[in-house]
Amino acid sequence: MDSVLSKDALAHLEVISQVTNHLRSLGFKATRTKSSWLFSLFKPSYPLNSQLVADLMDAIHNTPVQISQPFCSTEEYIKLYYRSFDHKYPNSISLETIFKSYTGD
Repeated sequence: MDSVLSKDALAHLEVISQVTNHLRSLGFKATRTKSSWLFSLFKPSYPLNSQLVADLMDAIHNTPVQISQPFCSTEEYIKLYYRSFDHKYPNSISLETIFKSYTGD
């Protein structure tokens, strides 16, 4: 079945999907324990960077509006939200790379 959404809209949805999976993975790592379950009940094995989570959510929170009623060009949106996150967290998930990989750019 063909989608009525543009390739850019589908790429934005792919970003949302991968961000959701990434955040789920971070949450899982933060609650998983390294050593014996009994001895580390209250000690996360992986500290969750709450600022990264907040910035990641901030980077995608306007995406549904951008898909349904674009308020700027795709390139401007990428620059404002995806690229800004990528520059702040170069060792994390790359939103611009996800988007451009999907569109083939």
